[in-house]
Amino acid sequence: MRIILKTLAVATAAIITTGHASAEGTEIGGINYNLDAASGTARVTWAGKCYCAGDAYKGVINIPAKVAYEGKTYNVVGIEPYAFSQSKELKSVSIARSVESIGKYAFAACYGLESVTFEGDASVKEIGGQAFLLCKSLGSIEIPESVEKIGKYAFEMCESLKSVNFAPKARLTLIDDYVFCHTGLTEFDIPESVTEINPVAFCSNPGITEITLPKQITRLSEQNPFAYNTQVTRMSVEKGNKTYDSRKDCNAIIETATNTLVAGCKASTIPASVTAIGRSAFNHCTDLTDAALPATIRSIGKYAYLGCTGLRSFYFPSTMNVMADSVFWKATELDSIVTMAQRPFAIDESDFEPTTYETATLYVPAGTATLYRSASAWSKFRNIVELNKFVVDGVTYEVGDDGKARVAPASEGVDYEGTIIIPTEVVSGTRRFEVDGATDDAFVNQGKAVKVVWRKAGSGIETYNAYGQRGHIRIDGTDAEAKVYSTGGTLMTTTFKRVIPIEQGVYFVKIKDVTFKVIVD
Repeated sequence: MRIILKTLAVATAAIITTGHASAEGTEIGGINYNLDAASGTARVTWAGKCYCAGDAYKGVINIPAKVAYEGKTYNVVGIEPYAFSQSKELKSVSIARSVESIGKYAFAACYGLESVTFEGDASVKEIGGQAFLLCKSLGSIEIPESVEKIGKYAFEMCESLKSVNFAPKARLTLIDDYVFCHTGLTEFDIPESVTEINPVAFCSNPGITEITLPKQITRLSEQNPFAYNTQVTRMSVEKGNKTYDSRKDCNAIIETATNTLVAGCKASTIPASVTAIGRSAFNHCTDLTDAALPATIRSIGKYAYLGCTGLRSFYFPSTMNVMADSVFWKATELDSIVTMAQRPFAIDESDFEPTTYETATLYVPAGTATLYRSASAWSKFRNIVELNKFVVDGVTYEVGDDGKARVAPASEGVDYEGTIIIPTEVVSGTRRFEVDGATDDAFVNQGKAVKVVWRKAGSGIETYNAYGQRGHIRIDGTDAEAKVYSTGGTLMTTTFKRVIPIEQGVYFVKIKDVTFKVIVD
């Protein structure tokens, strides 16, 4: 069900004229006020011996536009901080159009409050911080268009709150910290006036399953505003947003200019163009079981995977060079961590749970175990195992039983592209490996054209390439035998010809130890 935007009209409250003065304010018609004779204004204040009196206000309260006391009329312009706080038996409140502000904690912990209505053409400009904190029975509220500010934590822990409606011409520009956290919201229409959202503004709402960021939003806080929403399966940015995007339908929110993934969910796939995972980006994605970052990621922000209790495996690409503290705090089930970074990048001891260091296996590139066992924090891992592969200069190598390295398929979510220079020897960590060709499938599933340059022993360089042209395949740079395969793996021809006539289509050409993908038009 979508939220319907509307303005609620209520008849103007009558002027209340009876009252008496006390140390806590002036009681008029069952409501206490602080009166200012000089300005002719009145503000609703707390009743009883202190602002935490508890059940001072009960039942139905109608705040009037004007009150009269000792022959003078006062305009009711505000509700003071703590005015109704902890009035557990308060059921409903109607607020006159004259009221311009609601103070902090004004209705906090009014557990029985079910209804708050604003008189039509309301004047209220500010709803203070924690104003409705812990109003557990409040099911809906209509925010007048006059409201320009809603303070931090204003509706936090309103666990029954399922509907927040903004007037069509809303003036609110910022949704502040924790304003709608721990609520019963399942849908929320962000008004067109809002351009900024602060840290964890919508955190911990178990009923929210989809988040769409409107096109007018120009600033999200560095700390994910949507953290702790464990059931989100769809996340996108509305077309036309100039600051954020959800490229390649990735189910995440990415800051376009910096290529930083700001907010993700359990269904996110991280595009290879992303260079950083932001603070709290996947915070409490409890159903996320594994995460493999592409070989474009260089940094991960604080709390990025905090509370991911279902996370079992994680892959750091060879491009990683910095990670903030507490990244995997409370990710208690991590048991397999792979890092392809040639040099151990700096981590904080708090990045992983103490039990993770004891029970998880850390897999490191071939030749680098000694480096990781001596690196600060990484050395805390009890189980460090060397893989039979490594990545150098974006090229993946596999180490055979003979101890020699062979070029293998790209392994980090980024295809080989352009000219790939393969040396005769390559260093990984503390070991030097002789390069002995390539695996049969090293370049088979490439989505982009690749030119491979093989460095021979000595000073020479052997350069060869295969590419498609109209009606034929052309081979340059070598006289070696070429084998042409269909995409289904059928051998089409074996030849020493450098120009091979062939029908339009996609083929794989194997020359020596290298396979090229070619497109013939």
